[in-house]
Amino acid sequence: MGTVRTFGAATVVAGTPTPAVLAAAYYTSANLATPGVVIPSVSFSISKGIATIVMGSLPKTGYNGPNGYIPTPTFSPASATQSVNLQTGQPFDIFGGTAPGPVGKGQQVTLWNFTTATYFNGKRVTVIDNNPATKSWRFYFNHADVGSTADAGNTAPSPFQHYRAIRLECGQGNGTDFVYVGDLNVSSTQYMAALSLAGQLSIEIASENIPPESIFIDGTSSSDTVQVSCVY
Repeated sequence: MGTVRTFGAATVVAGTPTPAVLAAAYYTSANLATPGVVIPSVSFSISKGIATIVMGSLPKTGYNGPNGYIPTPTFSPASATQSVNLQTGQPFDIFGGTAPGPVGKGQQVTLWNFTTATYFNGKRVTVIDNNPATKSWRFYFNHADVGSTADAGNTAPSPFQHYRAIRLECGQGNGTDFVYVGDLNVSSTQYMAALSLAGQLSIEIASENIPPESIFIDGTSSSDTVQVSCVY
């Protein structure tokens, strides 16, 4: 048996899929270096199949495209995609070359609790790039164009970590809420395991390959809770 890691209880956001681990009380906004910290959005927009989310803060980890965190330009003029003149030594972004950080696929972020962009809820998306000057980051999203719209949805980096087993324990007042576990495209109708709370308050799942960021609860009451324990 591996090491057991128990997260704080996550409270449901009524009417939208809520990630049980990422939304858990274990994570706090005081430590932005901790993967999984919930950072609310300020607004969003969609243009030509690319969505942009603006946040109140943009940490240097967790919201990076393939070329890492793109520093604020120090040379003027700079393009909207952060490309700058080579004489400054300032790095380019994905559209113009290399930048600090790992080269490869962009990091992933989980979205939920959007009230206008409800089509974001429950999605795990891959970052194309970021812009520290506007505290924003972008990802591909197939949807009609939407102008800049205020929306205080939740965002959380989804680090790559898989566990051998998990245990879900639910509050006794949860009623018929639905907890489900899956992979990237997990939903309340597509999952590898699920728990209906009508008659059972806990469940243990062993798989050797369980991504905790894909454990969601669909709730009808904002007082409903679920607690997750993971085994390495």
